[in-house]
Amino acid sequence: MSKKTALLFCVIAFGRFPLIAQPTSPDLDLPPPNGCHAVGATTIVLKDAHRSRDLLVTLWYPALSAKSADAPYMDKRTADAIAKEWELKPGFETHVRTHSKLLAPLAPGAPFPVVLLEHGSGVVPASYTVLAEGLASSGFVVVGTNHPPDSLIAVYPDGHEVRSAPYWPVDADRHAQGVAIGKFAEDTLLVDVRFVLDQLEHLNAHDAFWRGHLDLSKVAIVGHSMGGTTAAVAALEERRILAGVNLDGSTFPGMNNDVRPMELHKPLLFIATEEHASDPAARAREYAGSKSNTYYVTVPGAGHMNFSDARLLSTRFSREHPPDDAAFEQAVLVIDSTRNLVEEFLGKYLKGDRAPFLDLNPKVQKE
Repeated sequence: MSKKTALLFCVIAFGRFPLIAQPTSPDLDLPPPNGCHAVGATTIVLKDAHRSRDLLVTLWYPALSAKSADAPYMDKRTADAIAKEWELKPGFETHVRTHSKLLAPLAPGAPFPVVLLEHGSGVVPASYTVLAEGLASSGFVVVGTNHPPDSLIAVYPDGHEVRSAPYWPVDADRHAQGVAIGKFAEDTLLVDVRFVLDQLEHLNAHDAFWRGHLDLSKVAIVGHSMGGTTAAVAALEERRILAGVNLDGSTFPGMNNDVRPMELHKPLLFIATEEHASDPAARAREYAGSKSNTYYVTVPGAGHMNFSDARLLSTRFSREHPPDDAAFEQAVLVIDSTRNLVEEFLGKYLKGDRAPFLDLNPKVQKE
């Protein structure tokens, strides 16, 4: 079976094909959500006075169809930073259409399970809009936190910004860097996750918009790259998190006393690239969930950034290359199949839904 055929099988198994703008269009309609709800979106600032730390948090949620304004893909300053980092055409964000409405009314059926969304290093939460909108349309409230200085940039409503900066010794050996990265995950990222959960509890009890709409007895965490590491650490150490999804994130030397795999004792879905899975030092087995609730999936043809919106954007808005129709179609297949896998896993462990693709497909390794 060819790589493309294997990946196509993944999408056919769900029977979901995204209706998107053609690659030759000057604009990009992101792959539409595949759930039954419309999607609302809003960004808030959570202020941690104890740590003198402000966190930008974007929430995507099940909504009623409304005439609210379309949610922009990202603000101009964030997009300018992304364009420089990913070598995209300036102003690309004005050509990307999301499927979210700003502050649309919440859908009936609350309270909704909560999914924490953790970005990779040098990325921002908006770079996972396709995944977030899909989950929200399927009945989850998705909470994407911007974690400076691990994110590429955080632009606050008052106009100030925080840019990415290394939190590891740049000139040190890999083990020393890994120890520093692991410490940052424990001392900053995990603390951020716990603070956000605390604030969600406050919003659910007191906020006029959110009161009673968050089911904080059903919380999962999803992360990509460094965010996958955050998801694993948080799932291990935070009792309020019931399950975790790691999208191609690795352990680092010095983490967990160099014991592999890191045992999470909770349901885990680990989705990896072929490169990651074939690495003899890792084989995508750095983490393990609870017995009979650990899933390992290798996505044929995927690169590390395929688990975000990055490849969709680069195949359409690259400064160096013309639009690439074949690469665009491949990027859509990867991101759509990944989203479907994540939705099914979270549906099983937060809602009690069936998960036929995960549980019955021989290509999914369950341990």
